Amino acid sequence: MHRCFAIAILLIAATGVGQAQTFSKTKMIDAKGKEVPVTLEFDKTGLAVKALKASIADVPYDSINKLSYEMASRRRVKEGAVVMIASLGVGGIVMLTKSKNHWFYVDYKDADGKPKDLTLKLDKSEYERALKTAKELSGKDVEIIAPKKDDKKDKKKDEKKDDK
Repeated sequence: MHRCFAIAILLIAATGVGQAQTFSKTKMIDAKGKEVPVTLEFDKTGLAVKALKASIADVPYDSINKLSYEMASRRRVKEGAVVMIASLGVGGIVMLTKSKNHWFYVDYKDADGKPKDLTLKLDKSEYERALKTAKELSGKDVEIIAPKKDDKKDKKKDEKKDDK
């Protein structure tokens, strides 16, 4: 009895491997510069980006040139200024905090051979799994883009080295 149960579980697990992986908390920047919610879907043949009503891109894995990821952070100055209207202290604290964004870039060629790219903002709860899925199913490594250093900090470090 236990052996049959174990075999049934293995069969169920094996059938789930070939199914599409869907990430529904993804966003994309539209032509007006606004973030639009989209669904990122990986299946056996390629990845697809879909909005509510239409498919934005269907990219076969063999047409992908490069996959890359970048984590960007910024201070919440604007949000803190808004909160400062109600409470000066809380607004100041909000201004000191940072928000982190996880960006996933897909460089590929369309059916005509023209180079295209997708820029997707991944949710913090999904980005690690999405990157792992992209690597496993496409067979391509995801390039990690290092965050940009602040020019002022670099200049100060260079000046200190020159003084020594």
